[in-house]
Amino acid sequence: MSDILLQIVIYTVIWGSIYLLISLGFSLVCGVLRIFHLGYGVTFVLAAYVTWALMENVGLGLLPSLVLMLLIQCAFALIVFYKGVFQRYLEEEEVLLTLSILIFLVIAHLANYLYPVTDGVSIPSTIIDDMLKIGSVTIAYQMIAAAIVGIVVTAIYVVWFMKTRVGLIIRAISQNLPAALLMGVNVNRMYYLAMILSVIPPTICMIVIAPFWGVDPFMGSSLLMTAMLISILGGLGNLKGSIVASYLIGFIHATVSFVLVSRFMGLAALIITLVVMIYRRGGIFAGETLW
Repeated sequence: MSDILLQIVIYTVIWGSIYLLISLGFSLVCGVLRIFHLGYGVTFVLAAYVTWALMENVGLGLLPSLVLMLLIQCAFALIVFYKGVFQRYLEEEEVLLTLSILIFLVIAHLANYLYPVTDGVSIPSTIIDDMLKIGSVTIAYQMIAAAIVGIVVTAIYVVWFMKTRVGLIIRAISQNLPAALLMGVNVNRMYYLAMILSVIPPTICMIVIAPFWGVDPFMGSSLLMTAMLISILGGLGNLKGSIVASYLIGFIHATVSFVLVSRFMGLAALIITLVVMIYRRGGIFAGETLW
């Protein structure tokens, strides 16, 4: 019993911290732009396949490929999603949602056409290729590194939003857009910044989890579902809620995996989320505010 409890505690922290990276950008878009970003999964696909293409086809090293890939991610988010879809169809939500998911599917199928699963796409981003033994639990150092990165990135975002002037402006927009406009806030500029900030956590996430998660053209769908589940459970657009929900989902997954059967992890998380939404409409931290 003690071994199982130890496994649950360790993997709750590990998975919960990784889920922070997966969901942080989605929550940010929901909280600032008030958009349910169904194209969010494309960020994971671009992170993996653009990096691979730059390394394999262009011949760049890992670090230059990662830097260039991040720039491409930011440009894609601003030009294709924000300028091409969000800004044009902000008042037509059904069109916005449809175009977002279609863009995601186009990129996923393009990646599958160019680099099918049989190509064995992999990102050599392993930090420590070894295992750590804690009691009876053995865990890869790479997973620990991914969890630490998740905690650090989330902490940086929270401190930035809470302590900086620009972070205060973005929070003000998320709380009351008309009031922010009356105060002379350049909302478009803040939206640009929010879109850029939203692609950084999932991009970092894909790079640090690629060595143990596995890369395929349609992985963005499952990662998008995880981000959506966490954001809905925590309260759409609330970063504090996303943090709590990430570790709650991590606890549910760890408990079901080690006590019952791992294939029920997703079902259990969905049931818990459904129950919470029935009795607490809007999620754990319901309310239209970023924090």
